[in-house]
Amino acid sequence: MWGPEAEGMLIACLTGGIASGKSEVSKEFRSLGACVIDADVLAREVVEPGRTAYIQIVDEFGDGVLTGSRELDRKALAEVVFNDRAKLDRLNSITHPAIFKGIAEGIQDYARSMKPGDVPAVVVDAALIVDVGAATVFDMIVVVVAAAEERVRRMVQLRGMDEAEARARIASQVPDEERVEHAQLVIVNDGTFEELKAKVGEAWERIKAEAFSREK
Repeated sequence: MWGPEAEGMLIACLTGGIASGKSEVSKEFRSLGACVIDADVLAREVVEPGRTAYIQIVDEFGDGVLTGSRELDRKALAEVVFNDRAKLDRLNSITHPAIFKGIAEGIQDYARSMKPGDVPAVVVDAALIVDVGAATVFDMIVVVVAAAEERVRRMVQLRGMDEAEARARIASQVPDEERVEHAQLVIVNDGTFEELKAKVGEAWERIKAEAFSREK
């Protein structure tokens, strides 16, 4: 799926529900030297004006999902598809192929740039990979979890959401238990930032060990 350049490499996916702390884990993986590909960054790039996905979205959902400058209004689009499964599926059918193409290109770029001693692994940061049923395309799933009440607290205090909205956002995603079913590594983010950093360090050592073992 990722191209011949990626043969023998370990392709891991980092995932987790909203306010689980996945973004902090992703940053820490980068600081430890991991090649991290952010699917959310790609999701923004593929819907830039003029791109194929952008044109298809406007054709499908109309100008109501655009800003005054005719850029995609992600919030307006989210409101359109939030409670309509058919529309969400249609949106995903437009954006997901483009996002996965971008992931594959990023993996191939890293594979071509690798030097002796570099870790033959890529971490793909993708929040909804289990939600969309694509977990099986990765060699390893790393899941970040946190208690629901703690996630609500973070969204209310740190993101300015009201409690009802925070709970609705959590409820709209698959439960942590379902993510964990797919996981080879689980990072429980229930302590201090220093404790989280230590857990990420341990996870990175396991990823490296698995990746280098594939070269033997």
